[in-house]
Amino acid sequence: MFKWKEIPKIDAHIHLLPDDVIEANRGYGDVFVDYGSLSDYLNIMDKYNIESSFIMPFNDPYMLSMDFNVETVHFNLKKMVSCAPTRLRCFADVDIRNNIDQTITELENTLFQSEFVGIKLHPTNTGYPIDGIYYDGIFQYASDNGVLVEIHSYPREHLKDDVCSPRRINNVLSKYPRLKVSIAHLGGFQYEELYGFNAYFNISSVLPDIVKRFGIGEANKILRSIGVDRLIFATDYPDSRSLKPTEIYETYFEILDKMDFTFEEAEKICRYNVLKWKG
Repeated sequence: MFKWKEIPKIDAHIHLLPDDVIEANRGYGDVFVDYGSLSDYLNIMDKYNIESSFIMPFNDPYMLSMDFNVETVHFNLKKMVSCAPTRLRCFADVDIRNNIDQTITELENTLFQSEFVGIKLHPTNTGYPIDGIYYDGIFQYASDNGVLVEIHSYPREHLKDDVCSPRRINNVLSKYPRLKVSIAHLGGFQYEELYGFNAYFNISSVLPDIVKRFGIGEANKILRSIGVDRLIFATDYPDSRSLKPTEIYETYFEILDKMDFTFEEAEKICRYNVLKWKG
C-alpha cells in the first residue's frame, strides 16, 4: 500500500506572490497575500515531497507587480523561480489590455527563458471568452512553436457558453488541432463536456469540490473517465473554494489515498504526464 503524500510529485498549478506585493497588501485577508510567500511554500514542498511546482500568473498585472504591467510580472516570476531554480518553474502571463502584436512580442521575449513552461490564459479574470478573436494570435503562435497553453476552466454551471467553458475550449481545439493544451480545474462541474478532448487535465481546486458533491467513489469514476494518461496532479494552492489553505494538501492526499489508482498510475498523475509536456 502506498501513500500519495510520499510519492515524489510535481504540483503543476500553484500561486505565489512577490514579496513587495505581499508587503503592500497585508491586512486585507487576501488568501494569496497571507499564504503566497515563496519562503513559506518551500517548506511546504519539503513536507509533502513536492519536487517541483509551477507558478501560475493571473492575467491580471495588479496581482503580481507593483507597477501593473506584464513585463514586470515576468520579471517577478523569473525572480521567484531563481530563488529555487531546481524546484520552481512558471508560466508566462498575458495582459489583454495590450494589442496582440505587443503580446506576441512579449511572449517571444519571455518563453525562450528556461524558467517558463508555457502560457497561462484565464478568461474568467479577463472577462474575455477563450475562443474570442484576441486569443487567436496566441493560439497560432503557440501551435506553430509547440508551446503549451494552460487554460483556466471553472465555469458557472448553468452557463454552457461561459467565457471559460469546455464548449468554448473545444472551439479552440477544433481550430488549432496541433495546439498543446492543459485544462485547469477539469472544467469545473462541466467536466463531462471534456470527454474525448486531446488535452491534459489538472485536478487543481476542483477535486475537493467534486468529492464534496458526489463522494469519493463517483469522483474516482470521473477521474478515470477522463483518463489516467491525461490527468495532472495540481492543487491551486493557496486558493480553494471549499478548503482553508492549510487544509489543501492534506485533503488532496486523503482523497487520493481512498481511490483505486495503482502506484504506477499515481506516478503518471504526479510526475510522468507533466514530463510529456516537453515532448
